[in-house]
Amino acid sequence: MNINKLQTGTDGLFRQDTIHQAEQENMRIQKSKAEKAALSKPQQTGEGDNVSVSKVWQRVADDIDVKNATPRDIIALSRTLYRAGAISYDDHINLSFQPEVNPDTPAQGNSFSHERKDYIALWRVRQENVIRSGGDREQIEDTHRIQAILTYVNSLR
Repeated sequence: MNINKLQTGTDGLFRQDTIHQAEQENMRIQKSKAEKAALSKPQQTGEGDNVSVSKVWQRVADDIDVKNATPRDIIALSRTLYRAGAISYDDHINLSFQPEVNPDTPAQGNSFSHERKDYIALWRVRQENVIRSGGDREQIEDTHRIQAILTYVNSLR
């Protein structure tokens, strides 16, 4: 009798696991369909492949040159991508923080909020500094991810 209860108990666990796997697969399929629906503009690569680019990524690439952008441009880029769900909240915070336009930052002479910068190079230097200073894996991955976002936007220009 106890063996039957044990088998019934394990059967219930396996059935729950199967249901959980089925739900996960269903979520993957729905996510895949949503991603395909979000893709729009096919582009031709150098090799002749067609690549679809989400409208929001193409829009920010058309509007902002990340190699010659102001801090306010990068804030706008970050806000647009975050609101569209293209980047995470943490990436949005990392991209949006611009000391030059932060009213809480002590004044260091003139405001640099209109100075144009190469943000890809700036984030490359930040990543090198994190590595050099012994930053942890999360810090290195954060700077690398921001660099990848900016490089991707630049590649769509």
